[in-house]
Amino acid sequence: MNNAIELHQVSKKFNKQGGQRNTIKDIMMAPAPAELMDKWVLRDIELELPKGASLALIGKNGSGKSTLLKLISRILHPTSGSVKVDGKVATLLELGAGFHADFTGRENIYFNGSVLGFTRKEIQEKMDSIIAFSELGEDIDQLVRSYSTGMYMRLGFSIAIHMTPDILLIDEVLAVGDHEFRKKCINAILRLKSAGTTILFVSHAGEQAKIICDQAIWLEEGRIKLSGPTRDVLMAYEQSEGAHDYLAEYYYRMGCRSQQQQDFEQALKFFNQSLDKGYNEFSVKILRSSVYLELGMQEEASEDAVRCLEIAPPGTDMDSVVQHLHFVNKRKVEWVRSARTKLYNNTTTEPAFLIIGTQKGGTTSLYHDLVQHPNIQSAAVKEVHFFDEQYQLGFDWYKKNFPPDLIEGHITGESSPYYLFHPQTPGRVREWLPEVKLIVVLRNPVDRAYSHYQMMVRRGLEPMSFPEALQAERSRVEEAYNRMIRDPRFSSQNCSIFSYLKRGLYVEQLERWYRYFPKDQILVMSSEAWFQEPAVSYRKVLDFLDMPLWEPGEYVLLNEGEYEQPISQDTMKWLRNYYAEPNRRLFELIGETYDWD
Repeated sequence: MNNAIELHQVSKKFNKQGGQRNTIKDIMMAPAPAELMDKWVLRDIELELPKGASLALIGKNGSGKSTLLKLISRILHPTSGSVKVDGKVATLLELGAGFHADFTGRENIYFNGSVLGFTRKEIQEKMDSIIAFSELGEDIDQLVRSYSTGMYMRLGFSIAIHMTPDILLIDEVLAVGDHEFRKKCINAILRLKSAGTTILFVSHAGEQAKIICDQAIWLEEGRIKLSGPTRDVLMAYEQSEGAHDYLAEYYYRMGCRSQQQQDFEQALKFFNQSLDKGYNEFSVKILRSSVYLELGMQEEASEDAVRCLEIAPPGTDMDSVVQHLHFVNKRKVEWVRSARTKLYNNTTTEPAFLIIGTQKGGTTSLYHDLVQHPNIQSAAVKEVHFFDEQYQLGFDWYKKNFPPDLIEGHITGESSPYYLFHPQTPGRVREWLPEVKLIVVLRNPVDRAYSHYQMMVRRGLEPMSFPEALQAERSRVEEAYNRMIRDPRFSSQNCSIFSYLKRGLYVEQLERWYRYFPKDQILVMSSEAWFQEPAVSYRKVLDFLDMPLWEPGEYVLLNEGEYEQPISQDTMKWLRNYYAEPNRRLFELIGETYDWD
């Protein structure tokens, strides 16, 4: 047999009672046995896995992944079809499966090793290495019934990999344990893979699957829906409508588990993924703020905690949320209390201006200096994000972000730089604020992209190098952005985080806004002009807003990033070529040329 595993026309069904008889009342009222129904878990599975291959099984709960592994390990037998396996099989299907609760850890090494077909001498030779890898120390001689879930996993995994199996079956057990131990497990699996071990790895979704497996199969309702390279199958699965809500909850649960295990970097990653899939924003951010705090990211923790006050669902214990906010903002409690913990009781005031972009273009500095003007009042928070991310809260809620009863000659506004980029915002703004004045600050897209990238690195959201991130952007962003265009209800964290290149295509964004607003209602200026001559740009903005001339004591440059390394010459050349034509079209559109070379 040339293959390690062969399955031909394999199907599996279980008998399931059609009625529930769980209580005495059920039995008394319906004493007859409930009808048995057939539930097909797998249907017509064809699979040939060569020796030394690595395969990921992807799919939702109930899709048949674990059942397929149990058929291969001979725990179950197929209803029809044939299963052929060539070689010793080690399984990590359920934590602690095959352990004897009244044996010590050491005794279970002998017991479990013998079940796998190894002699006592072979087990003895590996004993010290197994114990060292499991990190159980003196607990190895304690009864297994006293072990925690993590200790079960460590011992079971250590036994399986040290028995050098021909075939290793893994069912999502690498989700347990701290970050360092998971890394050690993955490295051990990769060493087995290099030595020629055949690996089947079940995953609900997948960074680990990408690392471990070369090929993947997507199971849906017991059938193979797609097979191919792991990255391609995972991308198709994670972008499917059916998987969207499931993955959102899955990532959220994994984030909670990682946070409990104090693996905060992993928790942050999972929480971000759950937001990207559209999981409840309040549920994620109230926990993510604590994760940010543990990682020393005070500003991000504060932003999340403040956001939770604004979006808390009806019935929320607001005293607890405020208490959490004060805990996060130990050094900023008074500022938070005065500026953000309460919305205004406003039903009439509407913003006279919006600074709509671009991100990393100086919008924070411009807004700060504008609201110093005696006739311009600040919103409750600089970035309200109503027209992009909070549209479902309604326009009445939006107005509560602005001070009521403005005296004649006074105005207010906000600055949400995601507005320029988000495809749904121009139509929404036109519907509710047809007379609003729009301010756009455009920065050299090459510098903007690198500044955006560096910000994501500082926040712990970007693991790639800058060139790698640019090359990966299309797969990360394009499909999600197109879906945002098609579906007004859809939002994407990827579009917010990883859009380094796309946000610099200003001509596409402005053309969309010009379809809804006349050009004289939109002020476009360059960030470089604002940075170099703020007084001139400031007067230009005041004139656009019909505000009396006034100058702040000083112009403040806020959120200025510091970079350890400049952009490499090769990347710089590539970016300039990438933006050459879009910039030419932009300058033609606005009737002005910026010195971006």
